Amino acid sequence: MASLPASGAATSAEELTKLFDEFPDTVWLLEHPSTGKHGCYCYQGVHGVACFSTEAGAFRFAEWIDLSGMQAREMPFDEAREIAKSKPLPIVALMLLDSLNSPRIHYVR
Repeated sequence: MASLPASGAATSAEELTKLFDEFPDTVWLLEHPSTGKHGCYCYQGVHGVACFSTEAGAFRFAEWIDLSGMQAREMPFDEAREIAKSKPLPIVALMLLDSLNSPRIHYVR
């Protein structure tokens, strides 16, 4: 995630655009069809809804953590962000997990 200005100055529109540009316009989320639950991930103490830039990436993650019965669903970034916002704590972010070692984190609270 891009860092905010250290001086405490207001974040410019350009800096906000950069934050959103780190994520694709559409992402893939893992969703359990009968419960509506989503795949999540914890990275360095930050809990977030997992998303991926490709369907294959979502399925690899589901296999890796043994999430049976999950389906990958493509959706706009804004919809994925709203899903993350609707989750109870400790979920505080939407995480793009194309690289598990350095996920892109978009905080929603």
